[in-house]
Amino acid sequence: MRKTFLLLFIGCLFTACSSDDDFNLKADEVIKELTLSVKSGNVYTDGVDFEFDILKGNGEYTVSVSNEEDARVAIDGSKVKINLLKNTAVVTVSDKKKQSASVVINSTAKSLIPTDYSLFISGGDVFTMKDVAFGDGGYTIGKIKGTSADVIVAENDHIKVTGLKPGNSYYKIKDKRGSTAPLEICVISSYDLTDNNIEITAVNDQRVSVVLKRGDGDWKLVGDPLSPVIQKVTLLPKGDIDRKYDVLQIETSKDDAKGIAAIQLKDKSGNSAFITVKVQ
Repeated sequence: MRKTFLLLFIGCLFTACSSDDDFNLKADEVIKELTLSVKSGNVYTDGVDFEFDILKGNGEYTVSVSNEEDARVAIDGSKVKINLLKNTAVVTVSDKKKQSASVVINSTAKSLIPTDYSLFISGGDVFTMKDVAFGDGGYTIGKIKGTSADVIVAENDHIKVTGLKPGNSYYKIKDKRGSTAPLEICVISSYDLTDNNIEITAVNDQRVSVVLKRGDGDWKLVGDPLSPVIQKVTLLPKGDIDRKYDVLQIETSKDDAKGIAAIQLKDKSGNSAFITVKVQ
């Protein structure tokens, strides 16, 4: 009888130990909701720097930004620090339990106002852009693509552009903080239509202007001028910004399409004109 009692007692002891282990294991696996000191969604600031705290989570925190050109981000303990490079940045905090929370930071800081720059210039011409005023100055130039122009930073943060040959070139202006603004240089080529036909040789991603000096004006396009080598065709009427003649503006395809396109025009008196564009 005494032996039976001892076995029952040991069995109960093992059962109690097993229950405590299960309880501790489940406690370790509890996933805490990741909570920030700002609500997920849009937040607003008037500066270039922004901070918020991680109030609760599961540790081993990381922070990321949806586009590295939008902001620089870092974690100092439980504090998230953001240095904005654009006026909007999406910042996401994650922890070791794969919990995450995102915040969209919007800034009204003057230095972060989105700015695009574009310039039309003729081959051989040199122009200095003195109106570049985004960000905090201290500009550098990064080339994206194109060989139609040369761009450098001159004195006083002015941007000096030299037209080399017809075509478009794309650059990125960066200020001393790392904010960027796109710069597009269009080196134009211009032709005069004085007969009923003209043949033009062009390259991809080029803008061509044809001054329609022939006929009686009020030219109209006949049919659909678009083709694999032509991206856009625009008729600019005379009179706008003191134009003496109608102007046909042709934009060739930005990709590597090669070939020939034919464009037909007719003026108010019924005179026809034919423009052949060879993209090579």
